[in-house]
Amino acid sequence: MKKLNIFILSILLVSMVPQIQAQSSDKSQRTISVSGVAEKEIQPDIIYFTISLKEYQLKTGSKFEMSELENQLVSAVEKAGMDKENLTVENVYGYNYSWNKKTENKDFMARKQFQLKLPDAKKLNLILSKIDPKAIEYVRVSQYTHSKIKELNQELQVEAVKNAKLKAEALLEPLNEKVGKVLEVNENQQNFQPIYYKSYQTNRMMSASADESTTMESDLDFKNIKLKAEVHIVFLIQ
Repeated sequence: MKKLNIFILSILLVSMVPQIQAQSSDKSQRTISVSGVAEKEIQPDIIYFTISLKEYQLKTGSKFEMSELENQLVSAVEKAGMDKENLTVENVYGYNYSWNKKTENKDFMARKQFQLKLPDAKKLNLILSKIDPKAIEYVRVSQYTHSKIKELNQELQVEAVKNAKLKAEALLEPLNEKVGKVLEVNENQQNFQPIYYKSYQTNRMMSASADESTTMESDLDFKNIKLKAEVHIVFLIQ
């Protein structure tokens, strides 16, 4: 019986030797952990504007119809060299309340919100100048992005990985060590900007007049989009 127990124990010890060796070899691995960052600013080439138009009552008692206002907007977009497909209806609602207590407004006044897609903000002044200024309730930037933002994010990821490797090499060079194979790669996705950027701070009332200054295109660029990629990599030390 004792011989049988000794035989079984010897088999267990032999089977455990490779595991012990593997664990000891894992603990003996020398590693270096570094982070790589890449940043870039790009100018958006897709900007969505929300334009809200409203009907209003004329002195004669009649109202300026929404159909006429919509025709003005469509015509202004086409005259600015943009396709009609860039203009879509975002929302429609109305009211029959008059803020002026001296006059009673019994007609239903419609409001209509349009979404206008432009490659930049320079043509906006030109478009608004062709619309009745009394009918413009507000204009705001709702979203903006870049048509190749996914490709640009991927390029930044590659650059961040290269920067991480260069950092590891720079840290090991004074120690006469070299960077080995990659053991682990982690991406910090929180540092990536979303595809669309809702800018509520830019919401402001805008009016269009017929003077020369508003009929010209603006020469100001829209603010840039900030992109950032960050990776954490663990390298083996040769």
